[in-house]
Amino acid sequence: MRNKLRRLAEFIQEGFPEKLVDTFKYHKDHTLEKRLAITSKAIAFHQDRAGTLWLQAGKKRTSEERHAAAQAELASFLFAYLSGETNEYAESTVEAMRALGRQGELDIVKSLSRI
Repeated sequence: MRNKLRRLAEFIQEGFPEKLVDTFKYHKDHTLEKRLAITSKAIAFHQDRAGTLWLQAGKKRTSEERHAAAQAELASFLFAYLSGETNEYAESTVEAMRALGRQGELDIVKSLSRI
């Protein structure tokens, strides 16, 4: 399970300035609260980035904006997993994985959400 969470964190990490992946490595100081806090920061970061890219493109969707939005969706799923509520996010997360070109790794989302 831990490896799946770390793999998901790797997809979210791209472009995010803090060390999200390190938070999902085993260490006694990496509490649930710390994981939730940094995941929340990743959600906000990628949402803000997607919004900025959308505005810069004249309110049009670009591949870069879709990528940032997909990362925000993955971070939301990770947050939901940590708080025990993945079912609501499963379908949109599968779409986010596809948007990131990670179709081969959909099993991560399916196994974490039990869909």
